[in-house]
Amino acid sequence: MARIISLLFCLLLGFTTISSRAADPATAAPTPAEASAKKLNNRYLPENEVKQITIDNQPYDLLVRPWEGKKKLGAAIILPATNGTADAPGLMAFVRRNINPAGWASLSLTPPTELPAANFATAATEVTSPGAAQLSSPSNKPSPKIKPEDNSKHLQEQEDFLVQSMSQLDAVGADYAGKRILITADQSAGLLISLLSQKKIADPDVLIVINPYREDEKLNQALAEQLAKLTLPILDIQSPDGHPASLETAANRKILAVTLKSPNYRQTSLALNLDNESAWQNCLNAIKGFSARMSGAQ
Repeated sequence: MARIISLLFCLLLGFTTISSRAADPATAAPTPAEASAKKLNNRYLPENEVKQITIDNQPYDLLVRPWEGKKKLGAAIILPATNGTADAPGLMAFVRRNINPAGWASLSLTPPTELPAANFATAATEVTSPGAAQLSSPSNKPSPKIKPEDNSKHLQEQEDFLVQSMSQLDAVGADYAGKRILITADQSAGLLISLLSQKKIADPDVLIVINPYREDEKLNQALAEQLAKLTLPILDIQSPDGHPASLETAANRKILAVTLKSPNYRQTSLALNLDNESAWQNCLNAIKGFSARMSGAQ
């Protein structure tokens, strides 16, 4: 009996501790300044590789690697997926470090963040009875993360963030004259396609998009037409493990490009998932070949 009482006391103490931590402001969602500070986490890199740009009075990392060897073709601007870092692990970090021997300096931007998923708490007395319309969204669609008005505001903030980021690259990339290729993935790719279609940022010489998508369904469906109407050379890389929203529009992206007679559009389907390092090398080979050929910088 004493052992049971002791166990119950420990469980009660544990629940109390968890509740107090949940109520502690220190564990609340980070402020924009705190989120910015977390972005500056690339101190394991050589000092000469880590630059900074300032957006809304907050510093963000811009990682720079010079070209290697005799070729000096220009610079590859790399924008990893949203909610990542300028040196996000995986394919984009691999490209950032390995495109330089092909004659491209790499300028890797800190991507914009996403709003955190909403946390809902429902009092026990307010829980509806089974079958009483508990879900407000269709059962075959993911629940919305945030309110529509908050989503619109945040999308505008993401676009403003990218416009400001891109506008500061000329000064940093001045040492790497030549062509400009823009390499981006996932939701970041969707955002950049939208900005390019609205002429809010200057066209690069070559655009590389990897598994592009938008989380909002309407924006995602509009992505194929936006991409097809761009007049610059585009390499559209799709992997089998891409986000479902990207896989959903892959065929339409290609069909529209053919329909609109986009001569410089090419879609490449990878055989391997992007968690496989062999796929990284395949991506890099495709990027190097397409960029050199379409930019005329061979």
